[in-house]
Amino acid sequence: MQIEIKDAIHLSINALNSGDYKDDVIVLNVLKRMYKQPYEGKGLGIGTFHHRGFRNSWSDMKIRTENLKAVDDKLTWESILLILFDFGNYNEPKMLELAREVKDPIIFNHVLKHIIANLIKQEKITEAEGYIPHFRTTHIFKEEDNQDDGYLLILDYYAGKGDAENFFKYFKKCDPRKNKHHVTENKGWLVETYAAQHAIEPAIELCKHKNLGEKYAYHALYAYARQGLYQELKAIFNQYPTLKQPELETELSILIIAYSKAKRESLIDIDDFEELFVRATMVDRKLKWGDCKLQDSLFLDLGLASEGNKERLTRCKKAIKNNSLKRELFPNKQ
Repeated sequence: MQIEIKDAIHLSINALNSGDYKDDVIVLNVLKRMYKQPYEGKGLGIGTFHHRGFRNSWSDMKIRTENLKAVDDKLTWESILLILFDFGNYNEPKMLELAREVKDPIIFNHVLKHIIANLIKQEKITEAEGYIPHFRTTHIFKEEDNQDDGYLLILDYYAGKGDAENFFKYFKKCDPRKNKHHVTENKGWLVETYAAQHAIEPAIELCKHKNLGEKYAYHALYAYARQGLYQELKAIFNQYPTLKQPELETELSILIIAYSKAKRESLIDIDDFEELFVRATMVDRKLKWGDCKLQDSLFLDLGLASEGNKERLTRCKKAIKNNSLKRELFPNKQ
């Protein structure tokens, strides 16, 4: 099988370079035979990191490609190349050696991100950093060396670890202005992960960092809310009233998330439904929560916390204006 994989890798690289996809049937047949074999790869995932460190798994990529009849675009050829690398258990230097044959700098950089992500998943950060200079320069709107893409992968890793010291060690190397959205997402993830590992005081102190700010305190509070720490959060808001942010309804949002989690998992006996419901009715409809209104989201969480209580579920469903959110409170839960 290794010889077939090696040949399929060279055919894939040739297809990427020439634009001639005549060998797709040969390569797809190799994939089909490969998928019948026990998986022998590293199990680290395939491709780059996505939102909050998500990386496509072997099974994800298998599902995408096992029923292909033809390969007629570069990105699919790229995916197949990475699948072959993974199943063949190629090490990082060998992958880089073969990837150098790829002429398209964008495709090469995608493969390089796969290699760097592999090293990061193995916690070989210094070694991963050593691969960053291999990024090729591209010219789309302007000439870019793309090395920030490599540092962003390392930033993902440290955000997920809640390692603030190393996160900010690499922060400026990620070109925060250019990658504002990605970096902002990672800052929130860092605070949330850090807070889940520490008490509120050091989490609040972290938010005072010059590259963060008070607005990131929400992420710390959200980490506690996800754990269902309802009573503890009530105490935190009493101790730190500036965290309440009434103009954003931060206190109410966090308390309802925590209450819903605690009720659904029977973590508390206290019943504050009426108080929270009344407060939710007074929320400004202009406030958003992602793509929907904050108020609708609050009623949804209160409804989810009320499973088995038909009267409360009905009230919450009636209060929600967004029809798609209404449907999340299924009738059979009444």
